[in-house]
Amino acid sequence: MFSRRKQIVCLSVGAFLAIIGIIFFLCFPVIFNFLLKKQIALKNGTIGYNVWQDIPLPIYQRLYFFNITNPEGIMRRKEKPRLKEIGPYTFKSRWVKEAITWHPNGTVSFKEIRTFVFLRNESIGSQDDQIVTLNAPLLLAANFLKTYDLPVRLAASFLFGVAGERLIVKKSIKQLAFDGYRDIIILLSPLLKKDIPFKNGLFSWLYGKNDTDDGNYTVWSGEDGLDKLNVINMWNGKESLGFWSGKTCNMFNGSNAEIGPPILPYQRTYTFFQSVFCRSITLDYVTDIEHLGVDSKRFMTTNLTFANGTDNPANACFSTEMKLASGAQDISRCQYGAPVVLSFPHFYFGDPSYLNAVEGLHPNSSRHSFHIDVEPNTGFSVDARVRFQVNLFVQRVPGISQLANVPKVMFPVFWAEIAFSLTDELANIFKTKIYQPKVLAFSFIFGCIGLGSFIWVLAMVLMCYSKKENKTVRMHPTERTPLL
Repeated sequence: MFSRRKQIVCLSVGAFLAIIGIIFFLCFPVIFNFLLKKQIALKNGTIGYNVWQDIPLPIYQRLYFFNITNPEGIMRRKEKPRLKEIGPYTFKSRWVKEAITWHPNGTVSFKEIRTFVFLRNESIGSQDDQIVTLNAPLLLAANFLKTYDLPVRLAASFLFGVAGERLIVKKSIKQLAFDGYRDIIILLSPLLKKDIPFKNGLFSWLYGKNDTDDGNYTVWSGEDGLDKLNVINMWNGKESLGFWSGKTCNMFNGSNAEIGPPILPYQRTYTFFQSVFCRSITLDYVTDIEHLGVDSKRFMTTNLTFANGTDNPANACFSTEMKLASGAQDISRCQYGAPVVLSFPHFYFGDPSYLNAVEGLHPNSSRHSFHIDVEPNTGFSVDARVRFQVNLFVQRVPGISQLANVPKVMFPVFWAEIAFSLTDELANIFKTKIYQPKVLAFSFIFGCIGLGSFIWVLAMVLMCYSKKENKTVRMHPTERTPLL
């Protein structure tokens, strides 16, 4: 039987362990976030910095071009464009941040150099494959000439004819993707628009995108708070865009989607900025998903992402003079006046009018949806399928004979997929540096609470038992009365 002193000691030890466990449980979020900040803030030597500076995930860019199968029928304005998707043409990419500069206000500036290497074994063909497609430089020039008087347009059209410019051309994948092809319109365009980025008269859709950067970014390092981790502060020295008609549409919202602030328990959206969209994009939470034992939250685009201002008032300030139906975004203002329009592949989530204007497109969610999976503790993106389609808005321009017979149509040119998935190496870092310490901490906390509670309850039971025994002894003495 325990003495009263031992019982009191047991009660004290049990209560002490339980209280210590409860205190650690209440303080754990603060302690965990403090230690997490030391691990993932953008600072030399941290896990976050190492992942951010040289993305350790294999990144692939896949291109799918739309081959025009009835060019003569289109030019006679008698047939819808009939398109056949050709792809993928796969490029392995590496994203490395260079020219890193730290600032006293808690921000860091950098340029992200992206390189692309063609993977023949993961492509449908070689880069020498030929595609029948639209003449983008001609459409760029025609769109630019719309504001000029008719005599100027007639003169330009005559020169286009002399130069052999046609609306529909045949080019190789290599020419259309990164390498480019020489075009007289591009050669002369700097005379009219000095900010045209093409050099030496070469045009390609991804011209100047290989082994180069898309500008100078300034982001918050997260050292002052993970809620601003890698959130964009400035791009090319500016605190906002200048392409759109409203302040909210011109804002840099969120990070660049590689790394961002940890996901809050109640967070239902994820917003990021990418220069290819010329805007910030917001995705909606759909489900939790696991990759190689690492939990993540999946965010996806919806039918409201590229909806017009009528269907989604939040997008009203993205509207332009094109007055597009929902499902497409006019980005000509950030493409030097070229009539370039973004959508999801095969006009997924788009207004039916886009699909009805062409033949050969078949949108479906498994191949054409857009998602990013984010590990919630760190804000690291661990899996993504970023998909978008580049279209050209084709219409007649009076005086430009090359466009005299074309139908007014949103013409798909190609779509791209940027994809990456979690690797075993990075998954092990999550498990050993984030999950394992968290599991050990909770094991200690609940172990203290459980053991303390058990000892306290056991001591209370023994005390009650002892009191009962003592009461029994007093009521039934054990000493016998001597016999006379």
